[in-house]
Amino acid sequence: MSETAITDPTIERQWRQLIESTSTEARALLSGTASAAAPALARHFYDGMMDDPLARGYLDHAVVDQRLRPSMERWVRELACSWDAERVREQIAVQRHVGLVHARIRLRVDLVMRGARLLKLALTRLLLDSDVATLAVRVEAAHTGQALLDMAIEVMSAQYVDAHDMATRTDEAYRSFASSLNMSLERERQRSALLDWENRLLQEVMTAPAGLELPPLGQSSFGLWVRHKAPAIFAQASELAALHECITHIDTALLPLCQREIAAGGEELRRRLRAGLGEVGQARYLVDTLFDRLVDLEAGRDALTQLLNRRFLPAVLGREVELSRRGGPSFAVLMVDVDHFKGINDSHGHESGDRVLQHLANVLVACVRSGDSVFRYGGEEFLLLVVEVNAPQALQLAEKIRQSAAGESILLTGGQRLTTTVSIGVAVHDGHPDYQRLIEQADRALYRAKAEGRNRCVLASD
Repeated sequence: MSETAITDPTIERQWRQLIESTSTEARALLSGTASAAAPALARHFYDGMMDDPLARGYLDHAVVDQRLRPSMERWVRELACSWDAERVREQIAVQRHVGLVHARIRLRVDLVMRGARLLKLALTRLLLDSDVATLAVRVEAAHTGQALLDMAIEVMSAQYVDAHDMATRTDEAYRSFASSLNMSLERERQRSALLDWENRLLQEVMTAPAGLELPPLGQSSFGLWVRHKAPAIFAQASELAALHECITHIDTALLPLCQREIAAGGEELRRRLRAGLGEVGQARYLVDTLFDRLVDLEAGRDALTQLLNRRFLPAVLGREVELSRRGGPSFAVLMVDVDHFKGINDSHGHESGDRVLQHLANVLVACVRSGDSVFRYGGEEFLLLVVEVNAPQALQLAEKIRQSAAGESILLTGGQRLTTTVSIGVAVHDGHPDYQRLIEQADRALYRAKAEGRNRCVLASD
C-alpha cells in the first residue's frame, strides 16, 4: 500500500468530528501556542530522541539541525493549525507519507511513539500553563492537541506497517532472486576472485620491497562480495559468519605478521605465509559449502538486459544504508541514461534500441566489481549502486563507464554499426537515512548532465 492509498474512513470521520467539535477559542489557543512554540517543541522532541541510545543510531546532530528539526517545526504547525474539515484527507496523506519515510529508513515504530509521547507532554504543559484563556479552554485545547497527535501517529503507524510488510516481502523476493542466480557460475566467479587475491599476495610477498602494504582480503573483489552481496543470497547461514571471521583474521592478524617478517625473510616468513594460505583454503571451503546449499533457478531478471529490476532497490539500498549507519564506508548511486535514445529508436527501429540497451548493460557489468549492483531502472535508464567509494572514486568510475560506452560501436541488424554516448549523474551517500533522497540527487545530477550537453558525468550538489 502506498501513501496515496484510500483513506481509512474511520480515522477520517473521527478527525472531522474532532475538528467540528472543538470550540473556536480552543482552536485559537492550540494554533497560537503550537505555532509560537514549534521551534522549542521540535528541539525538545529531538533532544529527547538524541538522549536515547536506540534513537541516536538513526540520527546525528548535523542531520537533525539542518533537515529534521525544520521539518518537525512545519509538521507541528500544519497539524495544529489545520481546521478545515474538507482538507482532512490532505492531512492524512501527509501522515501517510511520514510513515512511509519511517519505514523506508527502517526507523523503529516504538521510537516514533516515544518521540510522540515527549511531544504530547511538552505541548500539554504549554497549553495548561497558558494565561491567555480560561481553564476550560486550556483543557479543551490540550485534549484536542493530544487527540490530533494520537490520530497522526495512528495513521503513520498504519502506513508504516503496510510499507514494512511490503519491504519485508520485497526483501524476501530479492533473497529468492539472488539465490536463484546461476550458482555454478557465481561460485566459480568467487573462487576465481579469491584465487586472484591469493596469487597477488604471493607475488607481493616475493617481490615487494619492505614496507609495502600487503593487499587486504576484505578490500578485494571477493571481500566486497562477501560483505555486500553474500548476505542477500545466504541470509543467516552460519558459514557466512565464519567466512567474515576468516577474512577479518587474515586481514588483522596474519597479514600484519607476514608484513613484519618480509624484511627479515627466512623460514619464519614462509611459516606465516603457510598459515595465511591455510586460512584462505578455509575461506574457499566455506564458499563452496554456502553455494552447495542453493538450487540453480532463473527468475526475477529484467527480460531484456538480465540485470536486477528496480523492485529490489529497497532491499539492496536499505541494506547499504544500514551498513553505513553502523559506521561502514560511504557508497554512491550512479544514474546512467542513453543519450538521444528516442532518436535511435526512430531512425533504426526498436530492435536496434534493444541492442543498444543490451550492449550498455554489458558495459556496466564489465565496469563494476562483485560487491556493486546494476539495475535496469526503466526505459533507457540504469542505476548502479557502487559500494565503499568516495566522491572522486565514484566520478572516476562514472567517467570509465562513459568512455567505455562511447568507445565501442554496436552491431545492428543488417550489419550497420552505431556508436552511442551516455550521461551520468552521481550522488554519494551523506548519512541521510532515506535512500530515496540519494536516488533523487543522482537523478537531478543526470538531468544537469543532459542540460549541459550530454555525454558527461555530473556530481550531485547538496
